[in-house]
Amino acid sequence: MKSVLSLFSGIGGLCHHGISAAGLSHKFRVQQFVEISPYSQSQLHHEQPGIPIHADITN
Repeated sequence: MKSVLSLFSGIGGLCHHGISAAGLSHKFRVQQFVEISPYSQSQLHHEQPGIPIHADITN
């Protein structure tokens, strides 16, 4: 299984939902989210509490 970083994730974590919708959850797993919006961060934390969320892409 490959771990991926979801950049500019959006409210629902588009990369995470795309992997699930494509039926590729057995091949890929989102390891971390990067999202600058506090509202989007709160939604991601609610939907995916076990995945770390970073606000700054440069770090």
